[in-house]
Amino acid sequence: MLLLVCSSFAQADDSVVLKAVESVARSWFELVDDGKYKESWEMSSTLFKAKTPEAEWLKSIAGIRTPRGAMTARYLATAGATKSISGFPDGEYIVLQFYTTFAEKGLAMETVTLAKTAENAWQMADYAIK
Repeated sequence: MLLLVCSSFAQADDSVVLKAVESVARSWFELVDDGKYKESWEMSSTLFKAKTPEAEWLKSIAGIRTPRGAMTARYLATAGATKSISGFPDGEYIVLQFYTTFAEKGLAMETVTLAKTAENAWQMADYAIK
């Protein structure tokens, strides 16, 4: 019985964390969708900034997103937590995958990795689109 109660609390906590992380991801996506690439870089984690200098980000994201046209819909497909991701130090990470449709290029899979900061906040650490 105690295990069942503890399990219920853990699932409730996971749900709260997922909602918070998804909210951060969607706020970051809103900047990218609006073409506010500089602001999206600024909102990202120090891990992202160390991996991708601002000038490189501005050039690459414009080349990736502009041809796709406006985002028309975005749905969360998967979410997973991990302590270890290739290319990053051990820590707390959540990887979210979204099915996203665009006006010009149709369906894509966007993957964002969010890292937990020392202040217990979540910030975008990596982005990929296929």
